[in-house]
Amino acid sequence: MIEMTYPNKDRVGTCTKDCYGSCVFKGIWNDEALEQKLLSAQPLKEHPFTNGFFCPKYKKRESLLYHQKRVKTPLLRIGAKSENNFEKITLEKAFEIITKKLIEIQKKSESTSILGAFYTGNCGLISQYAPLRFFREIGATITNGGICNEGGCAGLTELFGTYSTTNPFQLINPSTRLIVIWGSNLSETNNHAYYLVKQALKRGTKVVVIDSRRTPIAKKADLFLHIFPGTDHLLVKMVLNKLVANKIYDELFLNDNVDSYSSIFLEVAKVEKVKLLEQIGIKIQTFQNFVDFLFKFKHQTLFNIGYGVQKDFHGGRIVKSIALIQILLGNIGKPGTGLIYSQSDFLKPLLQPLQDYITSIKKRPKMKEIPIIELGSALLSGTYKMLIVYNFNPASSLPNQNLLRTALMNDDLFIIVLDMFLNETTKYANIVIPAKFDLESHDIISPFYIPGLSINIGGPCPYQDCVSNYEFFQQLALKMGYDDKVFQESEESIFKNCLKMLPLKIQESIDKLGYYLLFDFDSVPFNNLKFPTSNNQIQAKGPHFKFGENELKRKFSNKINEFLLISPSHFYFLHSQLGQVNIRYLDEFSKIFLTPEDIEALGLKTGDKVLVSNEYYTGVYILAELPILKHGTALIYSGLSSTLKENLNVNHFTPDKPEELGFSGAYNSTLVKITEIKSKYT
Repeated sequence: MIEMTYPNKDRVGTCTKDCYGSCVFKGIWNDEALEQKLLSAQPLKEHPFTNGFFCPKYKKRESLLYHQKRVKTPLLRIGAKSENNFEKITLEKAFEIITKKLIEIQKKSESTSILGAFYTGNCGLISQYAPLRFFREIGATITNGGICNEGGCAGLTELFGTYSTTNPFQLINPSTRLIVIWGSNLSETNNHAYYLVKQALKRGTKVVVIDSRRTPIAKKADLFLHIFPGTDHLLVKMVLNKLVANKIYDELFLNDNVDSYSSIFLEVAKVEKVKLLEQIGIKIQTFQNFVDFLFKFKHQTLFNIGYGVQKDFHGGRIVKSIALIQILLGNIGKPGTGLIYSQSDFLKPLLQPLQDYITSIKKRPKMKEIPIIELGSALLSGTYKMLIVYNFNPASSLPNQNLLRTALMNDDLFIIVLDMFLNETTKYANIVIPAKFDLESHDIISPFYIPGLSINIGGPCPYQDCVSNYEFFQQLALKMGYDDKVFQESEESIFKNCLKMLPLKIQESIDKLGYYLLFDFDSVPFNNLKFPTSNNQIQAKGPHFKFGENELKRKFSNKINEFLLISPSHFYFLHSQLGQVNIRYLDEFSKIFLTPEDIEALGLKTGDKVLVSNEYYTGVYILAELPILKHGTALIYSGLSSTLKENLNVNHFTPDKPEELGFSGAYNSTLVKITEIKSKYT
């Protein structure tokens, strides 16, 4: 028998995972294959950020796309909530059950009792926003806000009128002589930016790393400031005091471009250096070396600020305070200077018309919204009768999991989850809808680290019951009898119409390359020093440092068994995704990490089972050592992606009190006690 072969087909793809990379690649497809239609994905060498390589988390997309545990048919609960116990049903049956339930709720309750919860599990514009056409049509409630970097964005916006001020390719600008990497573990979370930093290092650019962990990039740095978590603003205060005392600030820049900058001078006029150094956790010489670098490279310094910095009750103010150093030095709007944080604000003028069209916002009334950080308490109120979840795994990602999971257990709450795999949230679902992967859908992606756009051309899905987010809600709307023309558009039609709305220059670039970059390598945003504020100046009115005293006292506990808990992502996981392809690392989530010195002080040893507890939760973990931490700090990795029965998830311990400016998650703002295990827990 002669085996038939088919010509391969190339499609442009973009990683839609919620990370810095948004890697652009060429997908090689065999559309005629029975199942393994995607043969491989090849990262684009010509894309100046992708640079021909993927992150180690997600190298082989095809292994996840056709994974044996992928959900391929709709599932209906047959057991009690809290376990993934389902029977398979047809897609038609799933729509029948959901439609019947929706009509029943609309008859008995307000349509606002139907809640749509979504976030950035898929960062494609159509994936995120097209379902809102359905929620608008029925008058439902949706979640808003976020749990990630919103606090830092809010803090920077108070200063600049925007949180995007710098072209990230300045990392390799010849004018950049000093890069300060502040609270950003580039080597594990943003390896494409790390690649650029390594290029800068080879050219002789100095690198300073400031972090609460001795990260791999810290080992390559010229100077490392190993500070206690949440003390960044105290370090800033000391630096500013030194700049002012030595008159190493750009007076001309301040006079021309900064409103009320004298308030900064007043706040930093006096500092208790010995006390602050003790709180920060560094030596005076280390501090002085940092200041010397800033003096030497006054107008040649670039800051890259990580999102972990703002996962504190006062995270937005902390990020805002860090920016003050660059403002006083006049390091804004010049080559080789600035602040790299989120770049997505640069894209808003381009994206807003697209989002309005995708959501059909002009044809529908405004919806009721609740902050996503408050999902648990909102559900616990009993107001909501149906929860529909997509692009989101709240039973892993949200803080105060005890509260949230108690709410999800309510039998009167009918829960629908769209996902590719069973996970923590599907344990509470009444129905699970098999979702298509991003690679099987048409979409437009806007990276948050590199200002630009790229596309994903969907390849065929071999599983007939799998639907994209838009396809599910489109079909549900039609089943409900909504025959408005907005539900007649196909996903591909929405995609093509969005591209037509973009300026011709962008269309041509996307058509030719699959992506468009907003800036050239040498572009310097705001080089005219006109900012989108009320008077076009930077707004520096204080107070800047009058916050966090009570939290700092609480953080620096004198109790030998009490530790500040931090919960970074694991090197091989992305939030609660990618567990299926990196399953060999799941044991890492059952451990709590301390410094060897702290383990010894507890009278315990590595490998001991310990009881970890605070006001939110008590759980059993295995003690492990991590020398890169600061004394008094405990680490449990976030993003457990597993269907295991055990409730191991660091967010059982984290508070749901939001960060104060952007109302995002304040994950690194809690203490835990570690005690020797008692017999009843073994």
